[in-house]
Amino acid sequence: MIQVELSQATFERLQRLAVPLVDTIETVINRLLDRSEGAPPPRAAAARAPSVFDPASPPPLTHTKVVAIRFDGVPMAKDVNWNGLLRETVKRLPQDLRTPESLRRLVVVNFVAGRKDDEGYRYLEEANISLQGQDARDAARAAFHIARQRGWALEVEFVWRDKPAAAHPGQLGVLRARQ
Repeated sequence: MIQVELSQATFERLQRLAVPLVDTIETVINRLLDRSEGAPPPRAAAARAPSVFDPASPPPLTHTKVVAIRFDGVPMAKDVNWNGLLRETVKRLPQDLRTPESLRRLVVVNFVAGRKDDEGYRYLEEANISLQGQDARDAARAAFHIARQRGWALEVEFVWRDKPAAAHPGQLGVLRARQ
């Protein structure tokens, strides 16, 4: 590895070309070098601004990676994936809404009261329920349903992996619900 020192001004110029939470200094430099050498742009569209989608009818999310989750502008630091998002929304419900009756109105995916550790269920101690794992799209829909019902601001940034089966290979996306 070769270490290179950059002036603050040069670093700030590179930052303006970077896709937040996706690019590194090296990926930005490589993209610039590819352009200067006349190489065709990569299939990945990560250099473009993210597309914003309606969480009530999200696009196909198969082959996506969650990049960031923010509740009311505050980043979620752990379990940053689609099912982690769903679990976190349930955990954030006030105690009086964690009754089985209230949860049946808010949680629009399969769950059972108490502990169940088979058939794809995962126990959520904070609510004393076991949620069944969901594909990315259903987990997103369910999490945003809870956020809308509660009036929470929720934003998820994601990227489609660069795979032929992905709906938009390499593209960045955002699902956003506002209060």
